[in-house]
Amino acid sequence: MKKFSFIAVILASALALTACGSSSNKNTSGAPSTGGGETAAAKVTVVKVARNAVPNPPFSFLNDKNVMDGYTVEYLKLLDDRLKEYKFEYEEIAREAMLVGVETGKYDFAANFYYRNPEREAKYLFSAQEYGYSLNSLIVKKDRDDIHSLDDMKGKKLTPMSPSTGLRTLVVDYNKKNAATPIIAEDIDAVTDAESVQWVASGKYDAFLTNTTVFDNVNKQLKLPLKVAAYVTKEPIWVLFNKEKKDLAARIDEVTKAMIEDGTLPALSEKWFSVNMFKSLKDVNDQYKFK
Repeated sequence: MKKFSFIAVILASALALTACGSSSNKNTSGAPSTGGGETAAAKVTVVKVARNAVPNPPFSFLNDKNVMDGYTVEYLKLLDDRLKEYKFEYEEIAREAMLVGVETGKYDFAANFYYRNPEREAKYLFSAQEYGYSLNSLIVKKDRDDIHSLDDMKGKKLTPMSPSTGLRTLVVDYNKKNAATPIIAEDIDAVTDAESVQWVASGKYDAFLTNTTVFDNVNKQLKLPLKVAAYVTKEPIWVLFNKEKKDLAARIDEVTKAMIEDGTLPALSEKWFSVNMFKSLKDVNDQYKFK
């Protein structure tokens, strides 16, 4: 009798487990779970991102571990982490190829501290939210005291500049307003910051217009007899998208704005530039110590 009772209990337990399993299967085949499980995994879209192959510290460069690093590189990583519906895939290429690739759709967007200008706005979609600023100065030989502003550069020679750079646009705009006495600036397809500072140190050119911290980083290595002569401007920098990528641009704008407001990008700015570039120009000027 005891043996029969034991067998009955085992059978009852087995039936109960089968019933539970059937109930579970019904639940998963019906409406999606609202408990945040893996039954309704979100689709992840791969985004092709173009990055500048030419080292430009502290925005982007290869660190001592031969890994891409810098302000723009970290900004992109933060975006990728927060945008769960996207996965970024990077390719490092020349600056001009970045622009062509975004225009043709080979890349979805590029981040390379781009400035706005009418020609670019006709071809590309710009972010609505800047992700930082370029703090720009004139770099001259230490023994020169005749250059303290762009006005002092009238008739003088800047180092050659790529036509696609935002700083070239600044010079073009300045020369349009001062056509009688323009700043002399040649175009060049590609040039490194190291080449530019060496040209100024040699006396071949009068000044190098560049991001102030870029100069600091380059001259730490070269130790040339140069100085920051004038703090020229603080220009917003933008992400540049293929014109079809409006949804992607809107999401990146949303996340970028949130990272500014929650202090993430100001902290990243202080890490790489030793100043909070998101403050006013006067505040940035007060923070920065000219070398």
